[in-house]
Amino acid sequence: MMRFLCAAFFSAALAAQTPSPTPSPTPSPAPAGEEIATREETPVFQSQVNLVRVTVVVRDRDGKEVGNLKKEDFRLFDKGKPQVVAQFAMEGSAVPKPTPAPSAEGEAPAPSEPGKPHVVLPTRFIAYVFDDWNLEAADLLLARQAATKHMQNVLRPEDRAAVFALSGHTETPFTDDRAVLDAAMTKIRPLPRPQSNPPLSYFQSELIEQYDDQDPNNEALQVAAQEAVSCLSLTGSTAQLGPEMARSAARTTQQIGLQETRNALLLLKALASRMAAMPGDRIVIFISSGFYVANDLNTEMMQAIDRATRSNVVINTLDARGVYVQPPVVDIPGCPMPPGNVQNKLFDYRGQEEAAKTITLDQIADGTGGRAFRGSNDLLSGFNSLAAPPEYIYYLSFYPEDMKPDGSFHTLKVTLPNYKSLAVKARKGYWAPAHAEDEAAQATREIREAVFSRDEVHDLPVGVRTQFFKTSDEDAKLKVIAHLDLRAVRFHKEAEANRDDVTVVCALFDRNGNFVKGTQKTVEMRVRDATLQAHLRSGVDVGLEFDVKTGAYLIRLVVRDAGGHQLAASNASAEIP
Repeated sequence: MMRFLCAAFFSAALAAQTPSPTPSPTPSPAPAGEEIATREETPVFQSQVNLVRVTVVVRDRDGKEVGNLKKEDFRLFDKGKPQVVAQFAMEGSAVPKPTPAPSAEGEAPAPSEPGKPHVVLPTRFIAYVFDDWNLEAADLLLARQAATKHMQNVLRPEDRAAVFALSGHTETPFTDDRAVLDAAMTKIRPLPRPQSNPPLSYFQSELIEQYDDQDPNNEALQVAAQEAVSCLSLTGSTAQLGPEMARSAARTTQQIGLQETRNALLLLKALASRMAAMPGDRIVIFISSGFYVANDLNTEMMQAIDRATRSNVVINTLDARGVYVQPPVVDIPGCPMPPGNVQNKLFDYRGQEEAAKTITLDQIADGTGGRAFRGSNDLLSGFNSLAAPPEYIYYLSFYPEDMKPDGSFHTLKVTLPNYKSLAVKARKGYWAPAHAEDEAAQATREIREAVFSRDEVHDLPVGVRTQFFKTSDEDAKLKVIAHLDLRAVRFHKEAEANRDDVTVVCALFDRNGNFVKGTQKTVEMRVRDATLQAHLRSGVDVGLEFDVKTGAYLIRLVVRDAGGHQLAASNASAEIP
């Protein structure tokens, strides 16, 4: 029970770090006589589904990633129905990145302290999650050693890493401090597991519980009863207690296994929610031997995968057992060797269980657009390959046609009709919203998704510059100035005015990519024909101010106009010495 409470608390703590929705104030009209006015609002960050984003990686027959495909090369299907790709983009190490806006203006930065490196803002976040519940001690130790060496040699200055244990016993937030990460790795240790008597596996217990206790065809119960007789050296009349002892052990083991599996899925789900606020590539490396997911937990499994895909979090899985070969004899700890017929059935159960555990790792990776590394003892190579982003990534986004808000699961399929030899790796599906979304909720969701992304969007021409002044040695005021070019704004005529509302949201993230604060303003434009051309030539400046501490910040600016539903998203940085 304590283990469950620790994991539940850990999951809740992660989720609590995500910015929570805050009601927006009721809009007020622009003051009389003003053609352009602004009002400040509290940004509303919430996540719903409408525009569906599908991450796609394409490889040739040699496994090399392909980066020369165009939008028209792809076909996208939702529940078998073709969809129109509304947005298309490609990213990767071979694709030129936009140059961020210059650092804040203001006092000249103080000279760097001797030995102190220049602050590099993050662009990639990697969470290492160790399965200290299911991994054997030797396998966990080797995986920990490989991960430590990998972090020391491969992580880049723009990377931020976090270390978690599936049990919740270790939780190190995202950081670039290698000493902190090394210390976290030393805390990753296998947990002692409670043993039933006879010692049954979770998979075996599920087989027993699938049948009625009195069902004579409950072969799994019969095998467990013989295990009890063998392990407890029951003879004579006491041997009749075997079935009851097996039932009791199965109930205990099943409850523990169900609880641990549910906690594992909750942790992955909460971690995806936490990483949704990270401004960059989001990768989870799940180090495990796999775990069995019973039918009762299939929904939780799909929800965890769905949360990751909604948050653009890729979960890669690493089977830390390396080259695994099932032993010819099933060893039952603390028990003598059972009879041959029992040993044979236990061997069959073990094989089925190992296959089910492997399927779990594959489903998690496939469902989130990740990769599964297994069947190799070179764990260091596994960590290096899973932490490296694909050379080319395609993003296909679409608005589902005639989607009913019924909370159902939609299967996705991406094909390349003209390139039959290429292999496509893509998101497997998504969950429809449980209720309809009005226009205001849609706007809020689109802005929220853009804020917690690194993508540059230029539907609207927007410039960004920054200024700051220090109010004390540790405090400062940071001003972000967004210049709106109104020539691309889609005004609509209302009475004698050209009208549109433009929402401007600015979010600050610290040097480790953690959300700090955000602010939002709405620009209300009611421009007369006589002055329209002058406003189109000059544009509009919108200032957004923050009280901050000294340090480095990533700035994310998102602009959306109500009339044309157009979006702009830009990145900038500010370093206040």
